[in-house]
Amino acid sequence: MHRLMQMLGHDHGCEGWRGEMAQRIRKFDWSGTSLGPIDQWSKSLRAAVQMLLASPVPLVMLWGRAGHMVYNDAYSVFAGGRHPSLLGTPVEEGWPEVAEFNRNVVDTCLAGATLSYRDKELLLFRNGAAEDVWMDLYYSPVVEDDGSPAGVIAIVIETTERVVAGRRQQEAEASLLQLTRKLEERVAEAVAARIEAEGQLRQSQKMEAIGALTGGVAHDFNNVLQTISGNLQVLAIQERGNENVQRRVSAAAAAVERGATLSSQLLAFARRQPLSPTVVNPRRFFGGFAELFQRALGERISVQMSVPETPWLIQVDRNQLENAVLNLAINSRDAMNGDGRLHLVVENVSLSATDLGDSEIAPGDYLRITVRDEGRGMTPDVLARACEPFFTTKEVGRGTGLGLSMVFGFVRQSGGHLAISSEVGNGTTVQMHFPRSNGPEAASDKVEDESRIGGSNETILVVEDDAGVRASSVDLLSELGYDVLQAVNGDAAMAILLSGIRVDLIFTDVVMPGLVQSVEVAAWARSRTPPIPVLFTSGHTRDILSKSNVLAPAVILLQKPYQPQTLALMVRKALAESKQARKHDSADSGPAGPYNFP
Repeated sequence: MHRLMQMLGHDHGCEGWRGEMAQRIRKFDWSGTSLGPIDQWSKSLRAAVQMLLASPVPLVMLWGRAGHMVYNDAYSVFAGGRHPSLLGTPVEEGWPEVAEFNRNVVDTCLAGATLSYRDKELLLFRNGAAEDVWMDLYYSPVVEDDGSPAGVIAIVIETTERVVAGRRQQEAEASLLQLTRKLEERVAEAVAARIEAEGQLRQSQKMEAIGALTGGVAHDFNNVLQTISGNLQVLAIQERGNENVQRRVSAAAAAVERGATLSSQLLAFARRQPLSPTVVNPRRFFGGFAELFQRALGERISVQMSVPETPWLIQVDRNQLENAVLNLAINSRDAMNGDGRLHLVVENVSLSATDLGDSEIAPGDYLRITVRDEGRGMTPDVLARACEPFFTTKEVGRGTGLGLSMVFGFVRQSGGHLAISSEVGNGTTVQMHFPRSNGPEAASDKVEDESRIGGSNETILVVEDDAGVRASSVDLLSELGYDVLQAVNGDAAMAILLSGIRVDLIFTDVVMPGLVQSVEVAAWARSRTPPIPVLFTSGHTRDILSKSNVLAPAVILLQKPYQPQTLALMVRKALAESKQARKHDSADSGPAGPYNFP
């Protein structure tokens, strides 16, 4: 009896057992229950109650066949409005809505067995209203002094919040997947309708029309993706320690990436992909490309590569060239079922008017990159449609039908020509022709210092008309440590700038409503002393491409949708280039010139 009183808080030397439930258990009249008067409790029962009260986890003991309830402070919180009336009550009376469930628990454990449930869903009336509750439940027998089962000890961990959050996240993911699929269906339907309507037009005219349509769709989709991506990344930053949230965010972000890839391929086909061309030495390019090439194709593909000692230089976007060659190689791998020889040949060629036939490119010197396989080849009907977007002969789920169309758009946007020949049973040959460049080879790109990506007392003005995109961009930049101002369009941006507030960088969408356009805001910013740097963002670069299909001079562009790391690096790049320009122009007396947009 002395030990029980210590457990229940009567002994001042055991203050660790003090608490609401200890006091309630001590004062409760147990004589009318199967436990009997408190001073007659067995050693086993006392030990069970002592363990129960000491636990920070919600524990409840169901004693005897009736399951009279004894529980701790943590369980009283779980019980809600049912506490304290549950104390000493038979479990089927205390929780009548789950009486059958608890009857099975008592019967099972009194027979000497155990039970456990993971995320068990039950309908409970804890606070006067029905609510769905999910719990992890663990039931074990409690034995009497003679070793026979006399009761049940239950560990009750409520998981409702985690389960509900997980289901909602699965729904933030299902909706995104449905959106992506709807985009694919919408574009596919539009492309099919346009092809049927323009069946009598020349192939090049048809491709141009489809490109305009797909480019517009991709622009709208990129804004949707950016809103989703931005909010996901802010959630990931704010919930760094929550593994469940991080896992769900990663899954949703992967779906965003799928949508972004689809959009990028559409823009490439439409010749609206932003290019950053540099003068490339093909020998150096393919020398560093071989390992990646072989790793992507697998060990059963034998790659035969031939590059001249002094290949002609070309002016292309290195990343897009890499993507194009990889796309062609992967198509070849699939055509050979992952086993065979692939030939990659780089040549200097001079093409005459006779060589080019009715091609739209001009005669001259070209670098030709040939990818040839020994696969199953294509029929004439398939070959005629090979570059159409969403056309594929692969099984469902193995391809989007955008690989060749992306290559077609990139080569044409780079001023080149794509030629494809194929024969059933004898493989396929794809040739990309790029105009020879007489410019100097570009120096190796400097590696960005990723250790310096946060703010340092800089103020950024975010100009974006899409409320969702604007909110997520502001949150991301704020998380990176910048002071952020925001404007819904160019008119509001100019009002802020003319008010005299110091702004270190303007981060603006390209196309917005209002009287003042983003290019005009940028021109005003460049005319300041010192100039204010401008970082553009867009899901569709049609309005800032020069006539040669590359980014207009002095434009720094961040393509939507973007990741936080990319945004952070581009912001630092824009700020750093601005500082360099100020040093370089420190001796000049006149202001910087306006933006030269087409």
